[in-house]
Amino acid sequence: MKKILGLFGILLCVSMFAYGCGKQTKDYVRENMSEKTEVYFYGENEKFYVTLSSGQREDVYLMNGKSEDKVDFSLLTINFFNETFNNLIDAKLYVNDEEKVVNLELNNLNSTYMVDLETAFSGDEEISIDYKGQKLSLQNKSKDFGVNADKAIEIASKELSKFIMKEKKLSSLNAECYLRVLDSRANDFEDLFWVFTVVNIKNENYSVVISTVDGSVLSKSE
Repeated sequence: MKKILGLFGILLCVSMFAYGCGKQTKDYVRENMSEKTEVYFYGENEKFYVTLSSGQREDVYLMNGKSEDKVDFSLLTINFFNETFNNLIDAKLYVNDEEKVVNLELNNLNSTYMVDLETAFSGDEEISIDYKGQKLSLQNKSKDFGVNADKAIEIASKELSKFIMKEKKLSSLNAECYLRVLDSRANDFEDLFWVFTVVNIKNENYSVVISTVDGSVLSKSE
């Protein structure tokens, strides 16, 4: 009888595993990351500041509750302090002294010029930008983070677990997750923070702000 019960237990676990038995919230999150920033560069002068966020994202952003094919990305932004210009501007980007002209488009929602360079950076590169003769070197800020992207995802998975799993059905999370760096200039902070957001199929979104220094939670959806 014990052998039969033992076999039944094994079969039950195998059956449940097919529907996600043994998986934790963080496992579902990792499978459903539609954008994950891992490397972050920053630089500023008296006229503008520049950010470069690099990692992987969903190839085509579709709010359908699942994260599909991924591609490398590097989002370059130029943010002017006092003015905006045309809808498009040109700048010279230098990566390890290799020059490339990039075209940045104005995002009217936040008056930021941006372009996806469609590649990933390791963080070891020497990067600078030249806009109308004003050359600015960028520093890899993420190399000094006490909490990396994977640890931030682990923290967020714990803090927002009930929201992340809210629409889960069997093995489908029915939600997509995003990890970005909140830049200090845009939000009047001195430090940089991780921002993790989950958006489910009902278009409900929940977020948590995490310190890049020690992983403390500064703000989250309740």
